[in-house]
Amino acid sequence: MKKLLLALSIMFAASQMTFAQDAEKNWNHGGFVGFNISQSHFSNWTSGGQDNVNGLGTFKYNMSYLNGKSKWDNTLDLALGYSYFDLDKKPLKTDDRINFSSLYGYDVVKDELFVTANLNFQSQFANGYDYKNDSTNRISAFLAPAYLTVGLGAQYTPAKWFSLNLAPASGRLTIVNDQTLADAGAFGVKAALIDPETGEMLEHGSKFRMELGAQLTANVSYEIFKNVTFTSRLIVFYDYMQTRDLNALGNKYGCRLDFDWDNALVMKVNDWLNCNVTARLVYDEDIKPIEGESFLQFKEVLSVGLSYRIP
Repeated sequence: MKKLLLALSIMFAASQMTFAQDAEKNWNHGGFVGFNISQSHFSNWTSGGQDNVNGLGTFKYNMSYLNGKSKWDNTLDLALGYSYFDLDKKPLKTDDRINFSSLYGYDVVKDELFVTANLNFQSQFANGYDYKNDSTNRISAFLAPAYLTVGLGAQYTPAKWFSLNLAPASGRLTIVNDQTLADAGAFGVKAALIDPETGEMLEHGSKFRMELGAQLTANVSYEIFKNVTFTSRLIVFYDYMQTRDLNALGNKYGCRLDFDWDNALVMKVNDWLNCNVTARLVYDEDIKPIEGESFLQFKEVLSVGLSYRIP
């Protein structure tokens, strides 16, 4: 696992050092760092309410290299947020994201069609809990899960604000670097083997799951109005191997496709103040739902706060 993190770190560092002599003319880079905070206090308030403090930190940075027919796009997107309703108790996590993507493309049709090699890594920083039960029921952790996808394909870019990448040769590694979660078969890995008569564990669950398939990635970054930008990324993955007959609930698969659709509306008030609305929709029948029988996951975050643009 340490080797995996080291390799990702080296790749990101290399994207900053490669072609150093041509940095001024061939590299474009920029991003922002932001921190949003809100607080409420109630004293003898007859309408009711609970004291709370909410904080959300975000960081996003893009680096793009262009030289002749070659391009190399890199994006690092991080977020971590908590809400405190009682400072003597554990905070509730509201947002948590580690997302690094890198794509190399070679132009075969002028600025529209590229042959590509892409890499994407997703995980989270902190433990996640099922707060509907209590704050000790841990259901996720750092590198549990994590997803590493590498693919070869082609990208179509009919406009500067839209791109579509199809990688029919893609490998996806699911990592659950927590033995308790791996033993439970969380996030689609093979669960522990238990003796049905004695309840004794015969074999620990696997921390890794490898899939070979096709991945489609669509990206949108469009300025709707001045200082109002909509961004969207849709990732759809289909596993060619498909060795399982039943989904995480023990039923026949309703849909073999996995998708992750992330959207953000960024409204910039001035150089320091902004308002963001994000919404994410995930579907994967290899992940057991927290409640009910729907595999559809949804998350929405509204934040207002300070941001600083990194040149």
